[in-house]
Amino acid sequence: MIIMNDLTITKMLEDRQAAVFTTQQLAVLFGLKPNSTTVKLNRLVARGVLVRVVRGRYTLPSTNILAVASSIYPPSYVSLLAAFEYHGTTTQSPRMIDVINNVHTGRTTILLESGLFEIRFIKVAPYLLFGYEKNFINSMTSMIAEKEKTIVDSLLLIGYVSLDETVACIRSQVNYEKAMEYARRTGRQSVIKRLGYLLSSEGIDVLPKFLKGLSKTYVPLDPALSKRGKYDPKWRIIVNRVIE
Repeated sequence: MIIMNDLTITKMLEDRQAAVFTTQQLAVLFGLKPNSTTVKLNRLVARGVLVRVVRGRYTLPSTNILAVASSIYPPSYVSLLAAFEYHGTTTQSPRMIDVINNVHTGRTTILLESGLFEIRFIKVAPYLLFGYEKNFINSMTSMIAEKEKTIVDSLLLIGYVSLDETVACIRSQVNYEKAMEYARRTGRQSVIKRLGYLLSSEGIDVLPKFLKGLSKTYVPLDPALSKRGKYDPKWRIIVNRVIE
């Protein structure tokens, strides 16, 4: 075992610019034997040098939450309300960080220097893991959905984000054609129809190609409300609420 004080350990891990470390990685870095790894890491957690994120994965308490959340189960990325906040389209400051991935569901709570957060893992099909990009926050890599993919995710993953947050992002600087392409890549008619209607209602001309192949089924604009309202024949939307 390599003898290091807490400050040396912190500096060594900071220099690696990784948000999350596995038990195996730390054992190698610290020169630990298999039978002493758990004891050593438990002591570091107890002293506040490390934070246990989930079983077998650790971070430094100073690490940015977005970097931590998107590094636990790669490939994955931060989306929904936390991504809206990152892109500056919401006034909310969520303590719940939604992470899209193709393996895990569930939640974990983590206390960092920046506060107490809950990370919610949302499992999707592998083909839906697209539209995110690498961002650097305090030299740490964070995988965060692009604005366009955040909009699409909010319409795809019903019940996680209010429609008002989606509309607020649409009204910011967005590549509307990219957003519609992303909607089409989901293969979900409801997502294409809702996004097409929202864009049209903002006076944005949607290319005719996105209207091709739409089913005759009408879907509610806001699935959280009743299916009562005016019918929009262009996008086959039941307009069951007013967009302010």
